[in-house]
Amino acid sequence: MAPPIKPKKKRSGSFVLPRIVKTQFRKVSGVFNSFMTPEKRMVKRIAEVSQDKRTYFGCLVQDYISFLQENKGCHVSGADMLQTIRQFMTQVKNYLAQSSELDPPIESLIPEEEIDVVLEKAMHKCILKPLKSHIEASLKDFQIASGSWKQLKENLLLAKQKKPQELGVDATAPDSVTIEKIRHKFVTMQKMYSPEKKVTLFLRVCKLIYTVMENNSGRMYGADDFLPMLTYVLAQCDMPELDTEIEYMMELLDPSLLHGEGGYYLTSAYGAMSLIKNFQEEQAARLLSSETRNTLHQWHRRRTTNRTIPTVDDFQNYLRVAFQEVNSGCTAKTLVVKPYATTEELCEVCADKFKVQDPSTYALFLITEETSQQLAPDTYPQKIKAEIHSRPQPLPFHFVYKRPTNLQICIPPDEENGNTFL
Repeated sequence: MAPPIKPKKKRSGSFVLPRIVKTQFRKVSGVFNSFMTPEKRMVKRIAEVSQDKRTYFGCLVQDYISFLQENKGCHVSGADMLQTIRQFMTQVKNYLAQSSELDPPIESLIPEEEIDVVLEKAMHKCILKPLKSHIEASLKDFQIASGSWKQLKENLLLAKQKKPQELGVDATAPDSVTIEKIRHKFVTMQKMYSPEKKVTLFLRVCKLIYTVMENNSGRMYGADDFLPMLTYVLAQCDMPELDTEIEYMMELLDPSLLHGEGGYYLTSAYGAMSLIKNFQEEQAARLLSSETRNTLHQWHRRRTTNRTIPTVDDFQNYLRVAFQEVNSGCTAKTLVVKPYATTEELCEVCADKFKVQDPSTYALFLITEETSQQLAPDTYPQKIKAEIHSRPQPLPFHFVYKRPTNLQICIPPDEENGNTFL
């Protein structure tokens, strides 16, 4: 008689780590964290808090990112978008410096004179990193819509065919090997999200150009000699994307860094790109136009003038609102909602954004795990949100715009706890 066949155990479709292995991973992670510098530890901690929607800081960051990604037409130009982002970064940085949401407190790890530098690096990681692809795409869209992208590509091709002397260069130009090396550095620069790191790499490129100029001639060169050479190098690299890279650095770099080499070389880069943009085949422009000089002057004054530090009340507030329909389920949008906007005013915005035909039959509800409360027209949603976040243990909640007679509560699967909120 044949022995009975033992049934084979079914293998799980996904690999599950044993508990002991997970424990070892945590220990190793803890060891790595202990070796981190206080600066890196604090930047890492701030990045973690920015992802936690139970915190006010996390809500500010995540709601702002969602708003930008969902409302591509809310800015009139690339400069307008970048200036708004820089303002938001400055406001959030100031809030965080005064906030008690960080544990351990930032002053317990970082010397007072270094706190602003650490917070700036954290803003790059929390805000610019997740927005990098959106910013790049938006800047290019603005260029294409204005026709400047096409014009820039044509002018780059035209300028690339010119000899160095035709562009006003009075020194031996870099050879093809050096140009390729510079181009490679520019490609690396494009991959970075931190404007400070971009500027640092750009400074290396500029110093390399200066070194080539001086080594080939044996004499020192000044700013008037550098601008034509930089124009020639940018034309030879033939990268129209550098125009938005320069704009990105000029508008998002911490203003305190614009007083030194960073500001000088950025203005040189802007001037060189301006010469290429206005390049004429019959007469190569070797001097900056009065319009370009005026633009640079206004930019430098705008970015370096000391302003009153914004307070928390200056924040441009955002609120995540879900829209519930009987037949179409739930969708959600991030809306701009001022601190003293009433529920009645927010309902008017919701009716417009969600294309509601009969707004009088809809209302705004505050939904928690256990309750569903219709908000009175004269209440303030942002104040309600702030009050919930001020509690020792905030509960997950959602603002839902729906018909009062619809008793079934629905939260979009991909927006779970999307307002706060967890």
